[in-house]
Amino acid sequence: MEAVGRKGLSGVLSSLSLLCVVLDLQLDGALGATPGEIEHHLEMGRKLLAAGQLAEALSHYHSAVEGDSKNYLTYYKRAAVLLAMGKSKSALPDLTRAIQLKPDFLPARLLRGNILLKQGRVQEARDDFQAMLHSDPDHKEAESYLLRIEELEKLQREVHNAHRRGDYMATVTLLDRVIELCPWDPESRELQADCFIQLGEPEKAIQDLTLAVRLCSDNRAALLQLSTLHYSLGQHQEALSQVRECLKLDQDDKECFSHYKQVKKLNKHLHSAEQFISDHRL
Repeated sequence: MEAVGRKGLSGVLSSLSLLCVVLDLQLDGALGATPGEIEHHLEMGRKLLAAGQLAEALSHYHSAVEGDSKNYLTYYKRAAVLLAMGKSKSALPDLTRAIQLKPDFLPARLLRGNILLKQGRVQEARDDFQAMLHSDPDHKEAESYLLRIEELEKLQREVHNAHRRGDYMATVTLLDRVIELCPWDPESRELQADCFIQLGEPEKAIQDLTLAVRLCSDNRAALLQLSTLHYSLGQHQEALSQVRECLKLDQDDKECFSHYKQVKKLNKHLHSAEQFISDHRL
């Protein structure tokens, strides 16, 4: 009986020890890094950023965010590094979080509005710049960006009218300025590509579609069109490469799969012909 009691007590003590370990781990996670550690990561991030070592700087900003998820400046600084690395889409959530933590932090709104405008998300960009003017009615940069938005919307109306009446050269000319204002907008690139196709300039259309594909994570329509253009120019290997990218996004895409079979069949025939010629030369 005494042995059973000792065994039971031992089990209780063992459970209590395990509970203490779990609580310690949870407490460590809740407390995060110490202020000194966070400051070290921020300082290292700043130095590495100044030295142009962006990936290393980003790693330190990741650690700083993990150590203190309530610091709006840390999110803003990490967003700035991501933007410097050309990762504007990844920077947006950090800027949004910085604004949520401190709505009157205007540098984050300015940077987010600028990114949104370049992506062609005009209304969202306008909202940011108007919010800035609400906080600071004399903010010159916000006023300047709102004037750009007015210019952009006027240009977009002119683009729509020119394209609708079939004046593709005028549409391209207008789109040049639209793309200057919104370089990360895939729709403008796709529309310009369509104009170049209508004007009989498929090579220029390929350039625009290639950029449109990079700007959108799932742009199967543009990939299929790219493949079709390469195919029409006799660039069969490029055509096969693009349609394969389309199928990677969705292997059940019927249009892509149908075109894939067509291109693959032709490539097979061409390879056989080249092999035949090579064999007979020997």
